[in-house]
Amino acid sequence: MTEQYYALCVEEEDGSTEIAFLELGGEALPGALGISLYTSSDGDLQHRHLQQADHAVIVRKSHEDLLEAMSAGLPSSIYLDGKRIEGSVFKAMLEVDLGIPHHQPRLIRLDDADLG
Repeated sequence: MTEQYYALCVEEEDGSTEIAFLELGGEALPGALGISLYTSSDGDLQHRHLQQADHAVIVRKSHEDLLEAMSAGLPSSIYLDGKRIEGSVFKAMLEVDLGIPHHQPRLIRLDDADLG
């Protein structure tokens, strides 16, 4: 069974939810985005995050929902229960869970003719 994920989301006026993107870098890293995810819908960290943002809710999201959000927003970091994971690593984890094939890197030598 694959892991269930709960995302910090913004609740729209119509009751729908969208995964919330967090601005990470400010002036130092403009455009750097992150997503907060949890393995449980309830906990101290979740309560703290909900208190810090208006219209925020914690919602269970499917792997497909998460992949779609990641493709749209390209987050550099995912915070899973407060621990940072590179966005590309988490995306690969989701794809593996969904059975999406991954190509293994091919080792080469710098003098290989294939480089040219």
